[in-house]
Amino acid sequence: MESIFTAPNFMSPEFFGRFDDFRKLSTDSVKRLEGLNLKLTENLMKKQAELISFAMDTGNRTVALYSEGKALPEIFSEQAKLASDCGTRMFSLMQEASGVIADCQVEYRSWLEDGYKSFAEQMQSVTSEFNPLAKAKTA
Repeated sequence: MESIFTAPNFMSPEFFGRFDDFRKLSTDSVKRLEGLNLKLTENLMKKQAELISFAMDTGNRTVALYSEGKALPEIFSEQAKLASDCGTRMFSLMQEASGVIADCQVEYRSWLEDGYKSFAEQMQSVTSEFNPLAKAKTA
């Protein structure tokens, strides 16, 4: 059985090499997360731009409806059609935004699981290599 005094040198290049591996893993993980965040933000901003464009178009159609000088029953009929179109389009945009979020949720979960797996593997490797008690258990 190896004692604590005969344990590997914690100032060795191999020990510090583990930190470099961990740094690389962390950097790659952060870059992947940054890409996921950017993708989600871009997709949600596109949906927001579509919503703003639609709202402006609806406002223009409403102003045009009142400026045409139609009779009151025609205005009510056009307003009902406009409200129906607005509700349908809003519902569609909400479904599309939910789809974007659901797609990203799967990618975020994958990122988290991959990161945890890599971290656990590295920690297991470090503890088994540099911990004399772990070496004694496996021997």
